[in-house]
Amino acid sequence: MRITKPHSRYEFLLKALFILTIAAYTFTTQAQAGGSGNYPKCFIGTYLVEEGSGTTSIWSLGARGVITITSSAQAALNFSNAQGAWIRTGKLRAQTTSLDFSFDGDGVLLNIAKVNADLQFTDKDCGEIEGGFTVYFYQPGVDPLDPDSVPENITTDSFTGQRVTVEQ
Repeated sequence: MRITKPHSRYEFLLKALFILTIAAYTFTTQAQAGGSGNYPKCFIGTYLVEEGSGTTSIWSLGARGVITITSSAQAALNFSNAQGAWIRTGKLRAQTTSLDFSFDGDGVLLNIAKVNADLQFTDKDCGEIEGGFTVYFYQPGVDPLDPDSVPENITTDSFTGQRVTVEQ
C-alpha cells in the first residue's frame, strides 16, 4: 500500500495564487477591451433623431460599441441601414463611425458612405443627445476605412434626439 503525502499548505497557496492570477488577468483584459468605461450603460439605448436637414433617424447605441442607424430618407435616396461602432470620448460625449451603401435604381452599388458623428448627451440621465456628423462618400472599390482613401463627396449636418423609452 502506497501512502502519498498530503500537499503542503505552501503548495496549495501557490496553486490558488496562480489560479487567481490567471482569472484576474482574464477579467482585466476583457474589461480593457470593452469595459463599462468605454461603453457606459447610460449611453446605451435607442434615440429618435431629428437631423438639421429635416430627416428623421433612429440611432441605436448597443452594448460593447455597436451602432445601427435607420433613416427616413433611405427609400427616397436608395441607401441601406448604417452599421458601425461607437465609443465614449468624454463624461457625456461619444464618437461614432458607421457605414452604409447607396444604390442606383437597378440595385447596383453607387458608393459606400462613412458617417462620423460627435454626440453629446445633454443631461446626466442620457435622455437627450445633440451633435454633428460628416458623411464621406466613396466609390465602389475604395476602402472607406483607409485613412488615405479620398472621398468623392463630403457633406455635414447637425442633429438632436431623445431616448426611446417604454410607455407604462
